[in-house]
Amino acid sequence: MAPDDRAASATLHSFLNCYLHEIGGHEVVNAAETPLVTDCKRGVRLPLPEQGIEVFVPLSYYSAGDRHLFGGPGVSVLPDGRAVDLDYLRLARLLLEELSLARDAPGAVDELLLRVVESCRNTARAVEARRGDEERLYGFETTFRDAEQSLVFGHHRHPTPKSRQGIAPHDEPRFAPELRGSFRLHYFRVAADLLDHDSTLDRSAPAWIADALRADESVPESFVAEHVDGDTDDGLVPVHPWQADYLLAQPAVRVRLGDGIESLGEVGREFYPTSSVRTLYSPDAPFMVKGSLNVKITNSARVNKRHELVRGVAVSELLDAGLRDVIDAEFPEFDLIDDPAYVTVDLGDGESGFETVLRENPFRGDAATNATPVVALCQNPIGGGRSRLGTIVETLAEREGRSAGAVAESWFRRYLSVGVRPVLWLYLRYGFGVEAHQQNSVVLLEDGYPTAFRYRDNQGYYFPESRYDRLDDFLPGVGERTDTVCGDDIADQRMIYWTVLNNALGVVSALGRSGLVDERRLLAVLREELESLREVDAPGSSLLDQLLAEPTLTRQSNLLTRFHDIDELDDSLDDAPLFVEVDNPLVTAFDGER
Repeated sequence: MAPDDRAASATLHSFLNCYLHEIGGHEVVNAAETPLVTDCKRGVRLPLPEQGIEVFVPLSYYSAGDRHLFGGPGVSVLPDGRAVDLDYLRLARLLLEELSLARDAPGAVDELLLRVVESCRNTARAVEARRGDEERLYGFETTFRDAEQSLVFGHHRHPTPKSRQGIAPHDEPRFAPELRGSFRLHYFRVAADLLDHDSTLDRSAPAWIADALRADESVPESFVAEHVDGDTDDGLVPVHPWQADYLLAQPAVRVRLGDGIESLGEVGREFYPTSSVRTLYSPDAPFMVKGSLNVKITNSARVNKRHELVRGVAVSELLDAGLRDVIDAEFPEFDLIDDPAYVTVDLGDGESGFETVLRENPFRGDAATNATPVVALCQNPIGGGRSRLGTIVETLAEREGRSAGAVAESWFRRYLSVGVRPVLWLYLRYGFGVEAHQQNSVVLLEDGYPTAFRYRDNQGYYFPESRYDRLDDFLPGVGERTDTVCGDDIADQRMIYWTVLNNALGVVSALGRSGLVDERRLLAVLREELESLREVDAPGSSLLDQLLAEPTLTRQSNLLTRFHDIDELDDSLDDAPLFVEVDNPLVTAFDGER
């Protein structure tokens, strides 16, 4: 399939699955009883009553978790009965127009359609660039860098998974992870009175940066002598090179050039953009760099807020105060990657754009082998093969002489035990909630099977009010410092979405779509795991009751967030448009059996 056609198919799948999952109103029908000309036995019928239109799309695989496979964009049947062939863009326009009319809200239809097209073009470029690289993308073995840079298609249920507003096309090969981008960090030398930093380590953030530069053999000795070892209290701030150009154009920065701020340019070892685009990794560096990037990626401009810098350090202190010991005693294969230090420039008016988190780098040397974000395992292939997870399970089945379904169940059980169970146990037992969606979840594989799990992200923590005292006992005042204490219902809602709907059910759908196992078999395993957590259920939480008994659940709506052009990371906004009710397959997939 040509890159443009493959990208159009991927765009159709991400957009339509997003719409059907979040908006609904459709039914699965016999394809022979529709206007479709298709080899598929089933189709999706989607009435658009505001326009008097019906849409029919061929369905080649039905997913209990609503990550379906389609046999093409289908047709629309007009009020006069004529059937009109669709492509991904015509279909997207029809669905967005229906959304606008039904909600009596114009939304940002034209802007969103533009981003759909942009996302599709970026996807086509990535498909073209990575054809022939299937072994690195989907092979049995991988490295942390290769896995982080393998997301050719991006978020599998988002209307614009590869939309990036701000990075010019000619800069994409350098800055896009899926194009295997790489670059050196841009450093600014900043006077001590302008530096703002903190650290839980035995050294300050500027000292950690200086030590890393001294140890980097690619840094010229003259640079170290002049800017690192000089007789001064100045500090160096590492910045993404795109952000450096952005900062150098800002009036508040320009006025301080030569007066407390000096741009030193790019220096040192190569860093690689990871799946988040703005978090940067180098296999030999002691830390990863998570800096601000004033680029709108999917739903939001990816900039660090000051309270997020403080939160990372405070959570690191909380873990060091005894919580990590508790976790390690119960789940030695589970850990949280620390964000123990930060540095920024204080220009006196909120965030300056220099905000930089220094994240622990546990993936150095051999530790980078087969460490992969879960989202990379579950992504569809660019060709006709299977996802990386599908490849792994198929290979294991051949090696072990077992059925693919049996191996898929074994793999999933191990994944639940090293990742999902510890996350939910920690939340229910200690009131420590994390946004463990697939991109924030790194699983370590050995001989193909999950053996350990690492959570990362200083933005995503939730401390439910009813159990906050358990965390305060470890580190008094940590809730105020992190600004993460919230109502139990809010915390439950977020944990259900990130950990179960996004993460665990995403793995279920990926295995099902690979044709290796019936999704209901894995859903039953997940129900069993959730039932076993009753032993640590918290009185203030309804999380387990909702997951095991409620036919619908609340999840973030990527489509409505994009439709209303809402920045999901803006804490000041009412989040009502961001969350919608969706079917709970842990209940609905077993209707009639209970």
